[in-house]
Amino acid sequence: MPQVSTGPVPLYLIPQALSAEIHRHGNAIAGVQVRRTRHHSYRLTIDLAGEEEGTEK
Repeated sequence: MPQVSTGPVPLYLIPQALSAEIHRHGNAIAGVQVRRTRHHSYRLTIDLAGEEEGTEK
């Protein structure tokens, strides 16, 4: 299953970063993981299902 990760995101920007990924990948999202990296930064990992290479909008 392909995955996409964001760079470090501050806690208060998680909703905006998640919204941007949802708009970018749409129905291809199978799961979302949010992990704390350091201090107040987090990394979003998006699991994609059914998306083929080159179909990104």
